[in-house]
Amino acid sequence: MPKPMNYRVEISLEARKEIKALSGRVRSPALKIINSLSENPLPAEAKELRGKKGFYRVWLMGKWRIAYRIVEDEKLVEILRVRRKEDIDYDSL
Repeated sequence: MPKPMNYRVEISLEARKEIKALSGRVRSPALKIINSLSENPLPAEAKELRGKKGFYRVWLMGKWRIAYRIVEDEKLVEILRVRRKEDIDYDSL
């Protein structure tokens, strides 16, 4: 049986800055989740954003969210934001 094709994960410049600013206890699980999206871009805990087809968020340690979009025809997962729940503005994605 052929192995499913992995997705390419790209991290936006803004998300890179946000990840770099995270404390180590948050950064490590964030990177683990981000890396896992290459094999499964829609884990059970992912939720599609209301009114934004192809845009999703996953929880990170309760208070944090990772927002990303999937470009299916390019097999691409683009990480857009890694922020605290109260600081994330999904409308700006």
